[in-house]
Amino acid sequence: MPTKKTLSRLNHIFGFILYCLFLLYFGSSIAAFVVNYVNLGAGGVILNLLVLIFELLGPLYATYFLIQNIDGYLDIGAIDYDIKKLKEHPSVDVIVPVHNVNPKILNETLEGCSKFTYPNFNVWIADDNSLPEYQESAEKLAEKYNFTYLRGKGRSYKAGVVNQTLVKSKATYVVVFDSDQIPVPDILDKFVAILEQYPEYAFIQAKYEFRSVTNFLHIWETMSTHQLFVAEGGKRRIKSVVFFGTSACFRKEHLYPLPENKLSEDYDHYITIAAKGHYGYWLNEVAAKGLSTESFDHKMSQMFRWTKGQFGAVLDHKKELIVSKLRLRQRVDIFMNSTVVVVLTAFYFMGALFIVHYFTDMPMYRALGIDQLALIIMPVIIALVYFGVFGFVGAYSKKSNDFKFKWWYVLFFMLYGALMAPFLLIPLGNGFLGGNKIKAGKKFQWNKKIRVYLIAVIYTILGAGFAVVGVLSLVDTLNLGIFEYYTGDNMFYIMFFSIAFMLIFALPFVAISKKIFKIEEYYTKDESIYY
Repeated sequence: MPTKKTLSRLNHIFGFILYCLFLLYFGSSIAAFVVNYVNLGAGGVILNLLVLIFELLGPLYATYFLIQNIDGYLDIGAIDYDIKKLKEHPSVDVIVPVHNVNPKILNETLEGCSKFTYPNFNVWIADDNSLPEYQESAEKLAEKYNFTYLRGKGRSYKAGVVNQTLVKSKATYVVVFDSDQIPVPDILDKFVAILEQYPEYAFIQAKYEFRSVTNFLHIWETMSTHQLFVAEGGKRRIKSVVFFGTSACFRKEHLYPLPENKLSEDYDHYITIAAKGHYGYWLNEVAAKGLSTESFDHKMSQMFRWTKGQFGAVLDHKKELIVSKLRLRQRVDIFMNSTVVVVLTAFYFMGALFIVHYFTDMPMYRALGIDQLALIIMPVIIALVYFGVFGFVGAYSKKSNDFKFKWWYVLFFMLYGALMAPFLLIPLGNGFLGGNKIKAGKKFQWNKKIRVYLIAVIYTILGAGFAVVGVLSLVDTLNLGIFEYYTGDNMFYIMFFSIAFMLIFALPFVAISKKIFKIEEYYTKDESIYY
């Protein structure tokens, strides 16, 4: 049986071969453009080149994440640590940032904290200016468990109230948990053991599980986190483990100060410390068990916030990505992870360009004379690579305790994600325009209401438009003499119908998700925004 290192080497060789094939396809396609310049002209070359770029974005990104997921699944870079070797127990502060938290949720979390097996810790309930009734309940719970309650100065959001707590903290290590997360009793022992035995790490990021998986939205959400977790394992090799904002332990000097007035202060902070030459370790063990989002609307709000925040963070740190202590692989990884939405939606941009191709009767040239066959070959290649990516997510999920895994969930996960992807173009654009910042002095809603129905109607109409163009293309291909927009070989209808299928279902996707994917429990109130 090959060792994990051998399998990892084979994994990277496989990735290298794929990239060489993509490069060959790109280069030979460019050569085809040059050879056929007379038929294309400058405009045709530009159009073919743009489509070619969008064709390759999907497989390029998918291959990157496939390699990373395989390394993560193999648990490459895992270290040995021993809790029993802890002779001293340096102080640990556990910070739980809250804002208008349902007392029942907070009580569950604090009760979990009271069961830590580590002997030297203190828990801070960092209250981000909650309403009086929530403040009172949080203070009573702090007194009940003999923890420390700190009320923040004004509304400063999660990063602000954590910073205010860190100023008062005297601990060596600091752990952050969300207000809904019930921690595992021995997690502090594990965090401290690793940081004490491996001084090169600035922080430890661990995984978490969901304890309220009640419907398919939660299954999709859980598998999305598993996709993140399995990738984190692959990041250990290139020292680019990401800080999630929760279930993490920092050496205090590397946590303070968190960047304030940002939607993704955790990702922003990760880039900052990585640019200084520091890095973390991924602990592939459960640190806490938290709640799933209670509704489709809440999930979309989260997705919009994270998309804006991450992409905006990269733009805010563009200088560090160019001139800093970051390694080339780290820069590439940050860029790839922050722009993944572009890849998920490249399919639609490519379709829009194919419409121009079709109605301008512009010839399509590709490598080795495959030309329009690329409309079949490239999607097949992309599908195979994506199946590989999500297959390893499924294999990771199978080992999880969040829910009882079934292999057909992988297909559901892919389809649901594909239907959600176009919606994220909006926050991506917002992040590009600086929408990742919380502007002082203006009313700001953390879980902003997203007008999902309006967006879905627009996409459904666009999908109908693609369907109409697909019919025109198909009739043109059949040579029925009704439409003759395109004089050459015409397989554009394959792409048009595929996009039409995805976009037309935007409205049913939203309607079904809003009605079915919700829970009716005490968690349904949008009170605790920091979970």
